[in-house]
Amino acid sequence: MANEWKEHSLEDCMAAIIDYRGKTPRKTSSGVPLITAKVVKGGRIETPDEFIAEEDYDAWMRRGMPEATDVVLTTEAPLGEVAQLGSERVALAQRLIALRGKQGLLDNTFLKFLMQSRRVQDQLHARASGTTVFGIRQSELRKVMLTLPPFAEQQAIARMLGSLDDKIEVNRKTNGTLESIARSLFKSWFVDFDPVRAKADGGSSGLAKNVADLFPNSLQGSEIGEVPAGWHVGRIEDVAEINALTLSRTDSLAVIDYVEISEVMHGEIGNIVRYERGSEPSRARRRLRHGDTVLSTVRPDRGAYFLALTPPETLIASTGFSVLTPKNGIWAFLYSVATRREIGEHLGRLADGGAYPAIRPEVIGKIPVALPPTSEPILQFERMVRPLYEKCALSRAQSQTLGQLRDALLPKLLSGELRVPDVEKIVGGQL
Repeated sequence: MANEWKEHSLEDCMAAIIDYRGKTPRKTSSGVPLITAKVVKGGRIETPDEFIAEEDYDAWMRRGMPEATDVVLTTEAPLGEVAQLGSERVALAQRLIALRGKQGLLDNTFLKFLMQSRRVQDQLHARASGTTVFGIRQSELRKVMLTLPPFAEQQAIARMLGSLDDKIEVNRKTNGTLESIARSLFKSWFVDFDPVRAKADGGSSGLAKNVADLFPNSLQGSEIGEVPAGWHVGRIEDVAEINALTLSRTDSLAVIDYVEISEVMHGEIGNIVRYERGSEPSRARRRLRHGDTVLSTVRPDRGAYFLALTPPETLIASTGFSVLTPKNGIWAFLYSVATRREIGEHLGRLADGGAYPAIRPEVIGKIPVALPPTSEPILQFERMVRPLYEKCALSRAQSQTLGQLRDALLPKLLSGELRVPDVEKIVGGQL
């Protein structure tokens, strides 16, 4: 390590430590987004789903106002998740501490990456305490030691690692837009039946004639409400096989790439762990094929699902997932049906089991779905939507590669083993 790198206690590096632990705000259905420990994950902040009232904000934030670029750290359940605040106005909830480095001594973006490093994470866990809840006190957090290069080098490291994170975030947002388009089209055609209603009202559906002709001009009653005339109410099991493949002792795999429920949220996989065959967790049982829809049966309303479009042959999911393999290859339709928010909420109401409420896989198979008398409307939907989902899959694969590069560079840059100019020569094309 270069001689100009210095060790400091975290306390000595801070311009502000904002701690709201031990307080519970009055939550509302809208207002100022509340950043809770559960939405700080994998170096980023997921979309908050809890809020405090605008009129309560100043009174609640008496311990300090969070600012853009502040680093937030989860102090328990789980310990050690790190992310950085943007410019949006937010409130901080329990189990979070916000950190702000001293100007000219500690760059906040560098701090975000430093807090994710193995050396700092090991210190956090070594200084933590508790039995049922494992966490760190502020007094112990202040004693964590940070090794800092000169401020200008911190900024250069932060820019390099941050550029990788920025590309990953752009991919994530683009995927969100593409998937929103796909879901909107599914809802229009197969839930709200807009083309049918437009015909019934004598208006235009806005669709090309060959597409509009696939839909009737009237609705009829059914067990799930009005559906297009001539359509029937089927079940997901009519269009999907459930848990069709299981990993067995006879499979000729040398390694497996394992996906756990905790790593999946709204179509995104945070981490895939590779195991030598025979050393994998006992839960690694669900084999996947191209086009499979993978849904969590544990807390099914949490949104832990993904579409297996570009998995390696070795990708295996936990038994906490149910795998839906499309019949007749209609994977875009199946994914759109099974991962609707309303379906997740419905399954959540059916789940039971105390701390980890779950459903049986066959419950998913019984979910009703309106089906046309011929496959043409579904096939037309497939032709229009598949390219969107396929582009998302390629983007996710790129993000996974970028994430692996960032994770490989992180310890080497933060230890001084590699310097920014050296890395730019090696991987400059990806930055």
